Amino acid sequence: MLDFLKEMFGHKRGIMEIPMEEIRLEERRKEIRENQLIAQIEKFDKEKEEIFREGAKVKSAERRKIYARRFNDLMTRIKFVDRDLNMLSKELMLLSRIRAIRERTSTATSSILSNLNEKNMTEIAKLLENEKITEELFLTKCDELLGIANDPAYAMEDLGKEGSSVMKAWEAMDEGAMDFDAGLKEAEGKPKEKEKPEQA
Repeated sequence: MLDFLKEMFGHKRGIMEIPMEEIRLEERRKEIRENQLIAQIEKFDKEKEEIFREGAKVKSAERRKIYARRFNDLMTRIKFVDRDLNMLSKELMLLSRIRAIRERTSTATSSILSNLNEKNMTEIAKLLENEKITEELFLTKCDELLGIANDPAYAMEDLGKEGSSVMKAWEAMDEGAMDFDAGLKEAEGKPKEKEKPEQA
C-alpha cells in the first residue's frame, strides 16, 4: 500500500483494515497542521511586506542589498511552506474521500475500496507528490481511481454543504456580483433581504 498510509498509521495495512476512528483522528491531526502552516504563511506575508516597506524607505544601495537578501530568503521559505501546504491539503482531501466511502459501505467486501490494486495506489501516490497538479484536478483523478467519478453521492463531499456555499459566494464576489456582507450571508445560508419598494 501507499507509503503515506504507512507513515500515517504506523504500519502497512489495507484501507479497509484501518479503523474509522484512526482515519478521523488522522484527519484532525492534519487539520491542526494545516492551520499551523496557514498561520506561518500569514506571518511570513507580514514580514515580507515589512521588509519591502523598509527597503523602499532607504536610498543606500548597500542597505537595500541587505533587505533584498532578506526578501529573497523569506520568499524561498514561503515556497517551501506553500509546497508542504499543497501536499497536506491533498492528503486531507484523500482522507475525506476514503472516510466518506467507508461510511457509505457496511462491509469490506462490498466496498469499492477493497478493489483498489497496487497500480491504483501508486497512481494516487504520484498525484500527491506532483506539485503542478491543482487540488481540483487531484480530486478528479482520485475519484476516477477510487471508482466514484460522476457519482452525485460524493459531489463536493470534501467541502460539505456550507463549504460549497462559501465557494460559490467567493466566486460571486470575485465577479463583483456581491459585496463582503452579502457574500457572508450567502455563505451562512441566510435569506436575502427583500429590496424595499421606492417611495413615490
